[in-house]
Amino acid sequence: MNYRHALIYPPTDLTNGAGTLTLDIDIDKPISRINIRFKTSRLINSMDAPAPANIPKIELVDGSRVLHSLTGYENQALAYYNRPNIAMEHGQHVANLSEVDYYALDFGRYLWDELLAFLADRFTNPQLKITYDENVADTTCSENEIEVWADIFDEKVINPLGFLMPIEHFAYTPGTSGSYETISLPEDRPIRQILVRAHMDGREPWYNISEARFDEGTLDRIPWEYTSLEYYFRRMQAVWPMIRTPFQAVPNTAGRTYYIPQSEYWASLNLLPASAAATYYEAGTGAAGGKISLKGAEVQAIGEALGYLPWSCFQFPLGKQDVIEDWYDPAGKKPRLRLRAFTGAGNSTAQVVLEELYKY
Repeated sequence: MNYRHALIYPPTDLTNGAGTLTLDIDIDKPISRINIRFKTSRLINSMDAPAPANIPKIELVDGSRVLHSLTGYENQALAYYNRPNIAMEHGQHVANLSEVDYYALDFGRYLWDELLAFLADRFTNPQLKITYDENVADTTCSENEIEVWADIFDEKVINPLGFLMPIEHFAYTPGTSGSYETISLPEDRPIRQILVRAHMDGREPWYNISEARFDEGTLDRIPWEYTSLEYYFRRMQAVWPMIRTPFQAVPNTAGRTYYIPQSEYWASLNLLPASAAATYYEAGTGAAGGKISLKGAEVQAIGEALGYLPWSCFQFPLGKQDVIEDWYDPAGKKPRLRLRAFTGAGNSTAQVVLEELYKY
């Protein structure tokens, strides 16, 4: 067969509940994608935090060299932008059932990309490190399960020129409202895209970061400047596919908190009661930050979540995403990203992710 799905780590309950799973990546054939499944057994019908909070970090390293480094939020957000019309979660937020999330290391522009794939034999000792904590999204949880697969080129011979290398380049707490943060970007590799995560619990991303500018040198060139990220988001609704994810939950009349990947103000739920007639409603005025207080009869709800801006992340493409030669070459340009804090200011957090091209 040209392609094969190889099990790297079988389904296992990591009994210590929190820690870092380290796996040697010694596959001698090109890898197109590594897939991670993390499951916890819920004990409550509400959520204490979003499910990706259970995965603080995913890394691919070769000794001290970092080849992939993202939080669970950033990892899923990147997948939503790179692979439209997919769901990185099972969406089941029900007591005594499993909460399941997926994470991926996409080495190519798409699955089975013959130009971009990971070659483990080009490195000394590549290792996948998954940091986990089972009881963040549900603080009562005491069971987990993790599973890792690799999508590899088997009999098909390819000669990839490199692979996609996403890394959290910068993380900070925004200063006072109106203040700027100037972030120097590396010049050693082409950059495919930038993600900016601007998160505050229960707030839309542009409440925390209101402006973004990408410039070069001493303002020699300004490839783009957005003086309102809210307006930027509205314009990009005509570009980004809407994110649709499954959602199952059990509300009650007091209101139960749930988190969905979609984080814009008007993110929403379409719900159908199961086994009995019921009505539900969102207790607040919107679903900003992907946080919803769902009130109604205590009857299981089945449906989907809809919206944009996965896990409070803005995407800034740097060139046509499917054309390698079109990506931004920063060499000698002294590129900078400038972000302006807004109302959320010191109560929010911000991260900058760069998806770069690593060439062999």
